[in-house]
Amino acid sequence: MNRKRMIAYSLTTLGTTLAFLFVNKAGINAERFLDLNNLVGLAAIASGISGILMNLSSKKVATFEAIREYFQQGDTEQMIANRQRVYATEDGVTPLDIQSASEICSFFHFWGMMVRKGYLPIWIFNSASGPSIVRLYHLLLPYINERRASNNHYYAKEFEYLSKRIQREYKFTYTPPTPNNVLNEDRIQGA
Repeated sequence: MNRKRMIAYSLTTLGTTLAFLFVNKAGINAERFLDLNNLVGLAAIASGISGILMNLSSKKVATFEAIREYFQQGDTEQMIANRQRVYATEDGVTPLDIQSASEICSFFHFWGMMVRKGYLPIWIFNSASGPSIVRLYHLLLPYINERRASNNHYYAKEFEYLSKRIQREYKFTYTPPTPNNVLNEDRIQGA
C-alpha cells in the first residue's frame, strides 16, 4: 500500500508541475516562468521522482536476494544434517545434539528477525519450509526454555516469533508422534 501511495504522490506532483508549466494561465508568461530557479526546481522534482522509482526497484531486488540467501543457507549439507539430528529426537529416545540445536536456533532467529523487520516476506514459508520450522520449533522448545531459564531469556525469541507467525498465517500445526502416529523416514528427511 505504501508503494502505491508514493507512486500516486509522485505522479500527482509531476502532473501538477507539467500542467502548471504548459497551461498558459492569465498573468503567467513563459519567459518569466522559465527562469533559472524554476528550471532547477523542475530538475529537483524529476530527480526526486526518479529516486523514488529507483528505491522501489532496489527494494524488490533486495527482497529477492534475501529469499535466495534464505534458501541457499538452509539447503547446505550442514543445515540438512542439523535438521535431521533434531528430527531424530522425535522418537523420545535419541538425545538432542546441542550443537545442531544451537545452529538451528541461531539460523531461524536471524531469519525471524528479517521477517519481523520486513526484509524477508512471510509468504515464502507457505511451502515445505513453513511446517518444518513449526516442527523444529516445537522439538527444540525444551532446549530453548532451558537456555532462557539458565542464561538468556531472549534466546531464540525471533525463532519463536517466526514459528508463531507461520502458525497464525498458514494454520500449520505440529502433532507429536504417538504409537498410532509413527513418523516414517521420508517425513524426517523431506521436511
